[in-house]
Amino acid sequence: MMYLMPMTQNENDTASLIFEILRLQGKLTTAGEQLVGPLGLTPARWQILGSIANVPMTMADIARFLGNARQSVRRIVSELEAEGLVELRENPRHKRAPLIALTPQGTKIYALANQQRLPWNARLAAELDDGEAAQALRTLQKLSALLK
Repeated sequence: MMYLMPMTQNENDTASLIFEILRLQGKLTTAGEQLVGPLGLTPARWQILGSIANVPMTMADIARFLGNARQSVRRIVSELEAEGLVELRENPRHKRAPLIALTPQGTKIYALANQQRLPWNARLAAELDDGEAAQALRTLQKLSALLK
């Protein structure tokens, strides 16, 4: 028999928030599949392309940035490299940790994915009151920092 310890209202709200984030993750994954699936991307592949859209990163840096295991990132990067969407570049700071960078084709696919995302994002934003997204972002960033 399991006994639950009583929780404060804040603890209960935090637990509810965490469960809602997990539910939202599933919905965002489904939406991402619908948005970028026709481009041959999965949400995970899209995240990696987005991570390196502005600056090349090592696999370890990508994994840390996304909060994923290096092995998962390595597998996806290998797939993206085989498809010509990313390339491995020499890293002047670390010979054994190449930089992952978008190829011209990867840049094109990432731009097409963003063209799909922008109207979807605008529809969601239109349903939120001013400041709601900013407050939610601050809360999520704080939770993320606490879990490091």
